[in-house]
Amino acid sequence: MTFGEKIQKLRKEAGLSQEELSYQLGVSRQAISKWERDNGYPETEKIVRMSKIFNVTLDYLLNEEGTQTPESAAEQGIYVSREMADGFLLYQKRKYLKIAIAVGIMVGSLAISFMFSDISMLLFMLILIVGIVLLFSVKLTDNPYRKLWKEPLLFDKTVKAELNTAYAEKKKFLQLFNLIGIALIALGFLFFPLIIPAELLFADTIALAAGMVVAGIGTFLCIYMSGLVRAYRLLIMNEAYQQKGK
Repeated sequence: MTFGEKIQKLRKEAGLSQEELSYQLGVSRQAISKWERDNGYPETEKIVRMSKIFNVTLDYLLNEEGTQTPESAAEQGIYVSREMADGFLLYQKRKYLKIAIAVGIMVGSLAISFMFSDISMLLFMLILIVGIVLLFSVKLTDNPYRKLWKEPLLFDKTVKAELNTAYAEKKKFLQLFNLIGIALIALGFLFFPLIIPAELLFADTIALAAGMVVAGIGTFLCIYMSGLVRAYRLLIMNEAYQQKGK
């Protein structure tokens, strides 16, 4: 069996399309097609990655007489390179930034709803529409990393160590601002409505509006920071996530 026949066989047994395998290897679909037809040969780094993706030895891939078969599918997974991990984290940052802005401005726009005028209500509705459009843009955007949430992840020790170090450095910062967000939400919804007596209608309205703005900022912080923590935890504690999903 030739090298091309082997990777085609292994790819199909793993349930991967040429596009999905090319995504994991960081190459084009045409490159996978060329390799499978034995019209080309990948770099050593790509062969090493394929051995991890398919859970076979390098000897099996390189030796045309090799007869080794992959181990159980339960031990297979998606090989995550440093480039893929960085791309995934960047995608999650952008995704949760949009979600946080959308929900944050929708909560904050409640401040305008306390101003009883046609213009304020029109502005309130416009901000709500912007928030909804942002949320739908996130939903409709193609997610190239969807499989990372569903499959076991495989890392080089160096990449895993770098991710652990990066998360350890950011963890306290992310948790601190998450707590600040929770505190701002509590202040906005629970404290600000009580600081001015209801009899002072104008001042009370201003306080309520200020509270909604503060709550909106808190909502933004909570969603954005929680999203970043979730992204790092997926990469670092993937095994724990897989167990929770069972």
